[in-house]
Amino acid sequence: MGRYIVMDIVFYGNSLNYDQGSGNYQELKKITKWDGRQYSLVSRYALRYSLLETAKNMSLWKLAGGEDLTAAGSGDKKVIQPAVDFLLSGKIIEYPEFDLFGYLITGTTPQNFRTAPVKINHAVSMTQFNYDALFNANLGLANRMRKRFGDMKPNPFTAEEHETFYQYTVVVDVDNIGEVEVYVNKGSDINFKGDKWKISEIQLDGTVTVELEKGKGKKKESDQVNQSANVEKLDSTELENNLVLIKYSLKEEDYDPVKERVIELLKAILNLKRSIKGREEDLSPKLLIMGVYKDKPYQTYKDKITLLDEYVEEEYDEIEETPTSNGGRLVKVRHKTTKSRKPKFEIQGLSGDSELITEENLLNLIEDLFDQKKSTECVKIFKDPSITVDIKGKRE
Repeated sequence: MGRYIVMDIVFYGNSLNYDQGSGNYQELKKITKWDGRQYSLVSRYALRYSLLETAKNMSLWKLAGGEDLTAAGSGDKKVIQPAVDFLLSGKIIEYPEFDLFGYLITGTTPQNFRTAPVKINHAVSMTQFNYDALFNANLGLANRMRKRFGDMKPNPFTAEEHETFYQYTVVVDVDNIGEVEVYVNKGSDINFKGDKWKISEIQLDGTVTVELEKGKGKKKESDQVNQSANVEKLDSTELENNLVLIKYSLKEEDYDPVKERVIELLKAILNLKRSIKGREEDLSPKLLIMGVYKDKPYQTYKDKITLLDEYVEEEYDEIEETPTSNGGRLVKVRHKTTKSRKPKFEIQGLSGDSELITEENLLNLIEDLFDQKKSTECVKIFKDPSITVDIKGKRE
C-alpha cells in the first residue's frame, strides 16, 4: 500500500480567491454544497501557487526559471509547460513544483505526464457566504486629476468579502516522490532551443545522452541532451517500436532526499501565506489532523470537523460569605457566565488529547515512515492556542 501522509487543515482567512467577475464587480469564487447554501472557495490551484511562493520566500525551494519552460502548441492554443530537454535530462525532478505537483508535456512522442504525489483539495469556507461586499474608488488619484484638469472621474468598484475559517486536505504519496519515468521515441521530433530537432540516438550505457540532429547535407547540425549531474538513472529499457523508458531519481547524498522534501513541504504548509489585493493573509493551520500510514489504508477526517460557535461559554457559581452583627453569616451565591472569543471545533471519530501545532511535533510524527518498521498507522490532532477543540471519540 505504500507510505502516505494525510493532513486535514483548518485556517482563518479573508477574501482569498476572486473569480473573473464582470464589469466593476469583483466576485469571490464560490461553491454550492449539499445544503443548498453557497460557500466561498479557495481553489487548489491558488493554494498550490501560494505554497510554492511561500516555500520560495522561505528559501526552501527554488522554482524553475523561464529557460526551463516552453510554450507548446500553435497560434492562440499555446500552453506553458516544462521544456522537453528539462524532462529528458531528468533535471525536472530536482524541482519540487514538478516532483510534488506533477506535469503534462505534449512536446514528446509519446506525451509525458506525472500524477501529482501531493494532492490538494479546494479550501471551502466553514460558514456560508452572506454576500458581504465593500465599495471602493480611487478617490485619491481622481482628486489629483481634478486639481490638474478640473474634472474628477474616479473608478468605483465593488468587491465581495468573506472572513472566516476554511478547511482543506493534503494527501502525500511519499513513495512516488523523488522518482520520475520518461518515455521517448527514437526518431521522433522535439522542440529544442526554439527549433525542431530529431532524436537520432539515445545512449543508455552509464549516464543518459540523447543525441539530436536537424537539417540535411552541409546544413546538418547535431546537439545532445545529457543527464543532469544531480539525478541518478535507476533503470532504462528499450521497448517496442523504438520506445525507450528511462527512470530517474534524486541523488542520495548524506541525507534522504525524499524525507528532506517532505520536511520542506510541511514547513511551507505550517507557514503558508497568500498575497492578494495588497494584503498578506496568514493561512497557517489553526487546526490540523495529521495521519501517517505505512502499508495501511489511509483516512481523512475532513467531514468530521465542525465549527460549533465563535464563542466558548463557561458557567459557574461564585459563593460569597459575609459575617453579620449577631454572629451569623450571610451567604450570597452569584451565578456567572463567561464567554471567550475562542472559536470551538468538534471532531468526531477520534480519541485522545490534542497537541500544539509546532514544527517539532509534526516532524516527530513522520519519523516512523522513514524507519524499517513494516507498517504503521498513527493519527494526531494539533491545534493553535487561539481555538478550543472538543474531541468526541470513536463511535461504536
